[in-house]
Amino acid sequence: MINKQQTPLMEWGKDWHEIFQLSPQPMWVYHLDTLKFIDVNQAALAHYGYSYEEFLGLTIFELSLKEDIDLFRFAVPYIKTFKRNDANEIYRHVKKNGEVIHVKISSNLITSMQGKAALITVTDITAIIRSEQELEKSREELQKSEKRFKALVQEGSDLIAVIDSEGYYTFVSESFKSILGFLPADFIGKSAFEFIHTDDRKRVLATLSSITEKKRVTFEPFRFINSNNEWRWIATTATDLTDDPAVAGIVTNSTDITESVIKRDQLRLSNERYRLALKAADEAICDWDIENDTTDWGSGFYEIFGYDLAVYSNTIWSDNIYPEDRAGVLQEMQQVIADPHRDILYSECRFMKANGEVINLQFRMLFLRNEQGKAIRAVASFRDITVIKQTLYQVQSQNERLKDIAWAQSHTVRAPLARIMGLIELLKTEGSPCNYQNELMEYLCVSAAELDEVIREIVRKTEALKIK
Repeated sequence: MINKQQTPLMEWGKDWHEIFQLSPQPMWVYHLDTLKFIDVNQAALAHYGYSYEEFLGLTIFELSLKEDIDLFRFAVPYIKTFKRNDANEIYRHVKKNGEVIHVKISSNLITSMQGKAALITVTDITAIIRSEQELEKSREELQKSEKRFKALVQEGSDLIAVIDSEGYYTFVSESFKSILGFLPADFIGKSAFEFIHTDDRKRVLATLSSITEKKRVTFEPFRFINSNNEWRWIATTATDLTDDPAVAGIVTNSTDITESVIKRDQLRLSNERYRLALKAADEAICDWDIENDTTDWGSGFYEIFGYDLAVYSNTIWSDNIYPEDRAGVLQEMQQVIADPHRDILYSECRFMKANGEVINLQFRMLFLRNEQGKAIRAVASFRDITVIKQTLYQVQSQNERLKDIAWAQSHTVRAPLARIMGLIELLKTEGSPCNYQNELMEYLCVSAAELDEVIREIVRKTEALKIK
């Protein structure tokens, strides 16, 4: 009877050698002192890619990953000590093609003609390791996803909620507390319409009713009450995920836009006041982008001057300056543009309206400059001052006439008045001959008639000074 534990593998007999060769698991025998391979089965050759001769030319260290050689060297004394060792350590081996695999090994001590040897059975657990790594990676990604979910949904600036098809809350994010002051539990099981302004409910319900067809709807901003009984404006988008078992509802994503609505209303009111002020002032406005040479014309260019703004023209104003005034006006404007110390141009010129009428135009330009002092933008206002000019002319003409009247009062009236006063003094003189009194009275009558005519002339001129 042959002692199998003390006989070389080939001496175990044909049946045992066939079992070794036909094993589906990679197996080999290596010398415990030289660490060289003594025998290798077909499964090992197929798994590692080496030929039989190549395998026998290797040592166990050459099969191990370089970083794991010390680990295997540390394990060799244990293999020599125990006749059987089912190692729990995981080793990394390198195939002929360079592929790294993870293996667990079981060893049995045997005695061959060459000395003590180890019979090794290899279990490739690479697929298991990879699965575990992928599972761990999935766990990490899940944890990251949960953290992101908490950051975005639970602690974000948006109001995230899930409602059922009837509008009742089934989930509410923690952000409802920081934004609206309510705890999430205050909403669960309640209808969203309880918190919506009564004037907005009908409109919101109509939009929500269309979600079954559209799957995603956006609501016009509506008012939503907070814990202080204040109405907040929110913008909401809803997505129908009732078919998703993980959600089983309609997801609503809302943002508090109250401040934006207030600013928008204030801006609209300001713009309306500005528009009315401009209309009351009978002025036209334009915004001139000097760098790009484009102009945004205000409505006044149509309302006041009659030019069609539907057909864009970048030179409505400059093209219609009265020909005799155009060169001087444009030169003055270029001088201000070129002077970094001047920001305002105030001037007048004659201007032709769309119907050909020539008017007197007063214009002001405010220039915006960059840090280098270059004019990059200008806002200008234009005003028809024709009536003002005409009135001013009439006032000047009237002043001239008033000067004539004043001169008449100081000179024409003075002569007859002086004669009358002198004659009166003569009449007062005692002892004047009677025959002179008649003559003096005649002179007095003539002077009085002259004074009456002068006064009548002054009245006629005064009545003619009526400003139309």
